Amino acid sequence: MDKFHFTKWEKIFLVLAFLVILMLFVSSSMTYQQQELHEGVMNKRFGWLESIVAGWNFTYGGRVHNVQVDGRAGLAQFVLRKMAHFGSYFLLGGFGYLGMRRIFKIKWVAPILTWFITIALAAFDEYHQFLTGDRTPSVHDVMLDGLGALCAILLVMLVLFIRNKYLAKKKQFKYLTPLNF
Repeated sequence: MDKFHFTKWEKIFLVLAFLVILMLFVSSSMTYQQQELHEGVMNKRFGWLESIVAGWNFTYGGRVHNVQVDGRAGLAQFVLRKMAHFGSYFLLGGFGYLGMRRIFKIKWVAPILTWFITIALAAFDEYHQFLTGDRTPSVHDVMLDGLGALCAILLVMLVLFIRNKYLAKKKQFKYLTPLNF
């Protein structure tokens, strides 16, 4: 039986996944005030986002969010925070899957296990926020995090599927010569 070895790229992806986990841990250790972007910073760096979300009106976690309730900068900051949730777990799910996908002999185990691990990390992250002062854990954030990871895993699977089909076709035509065409 051959001994399993991670490839160089799998190691890189697992290191990147670990760095995302480290970033999430540091981020969830900060209080809300330490993470808050003040209105001047929001206007300077994310003025474009304020313009985009100015007309939005939505419910998240049972609470209505719009310009009247949160203010322009507050709504933009809320959307930015949720984009950070989705994006960081998107990266974690994608890197985790790319690093672990060859470990399992049954192909469907890797994406499902990667997704479950990512959701477990999201739940732990929300619990860690609960232990941090002035932070409110939310099951809605765990669901958003899980959605981010799921999107990344499915996207990676789709890209790998298309790449493998393309490479198989390319290999098939590689051996065609004018005599056997």
